[in-house]
Amino acid sequence: MPRGQRGWSDKERFENLYMHNHENDCWEWIGGKNNIGYGMFRQGTKMRTAHRVSYELFNNTKIPKYMCVCHSCDNPKCVNPDHLWLGSHKDNSHDMINKGRARFIGNTQRKGMKNPLATCKYCGKTQASNLIGRNHNEKCKHKTLSINTISMVTS
Repeated sequence: MPRGQRGWSDKERFENLYMHNHENDCWEWIGGKNNIGYGMFRQGTKMRTAHRVSYELFNNTKIPKYMCVCHSCDNPKCVNPDHLWLGSHKDNSHDMINKGRARFIGNTQRKGMKNPLATCKYCGKTQASNLIGRNHNEKCKHKTLSINTISMVTS
């Protein structure tokens, strides 16, 4: 049957949308992906992440509410059910931290700048360093008015 033909089961359609990577044993999704790299699969009228669909299809079970499907391989494209496991949000966070993929703010494990705050040299306001350039430059709206500016306005 040609790909995409009506009448295919979800599992038949799913199996045509990944390729087996023999180097890491991942089944890498070749269908559409979301903005953070996870595969997307249409089931009925809903778009779902492919790794969650894979877990349900190949384990013949529904994922309990509020549970995550975590990757042991840390590959967002992977849909190999042998690489997927159920865990809570806390389990998923601990897995991320234990594998060194977490980015902490305000502690020594943070990568990049040690101090994520910056102070505007025009008005003295302190805020996140990635935001300071948007509103705080030579045209800073929070800039204190000088005597010269006030006299120009009143003249």
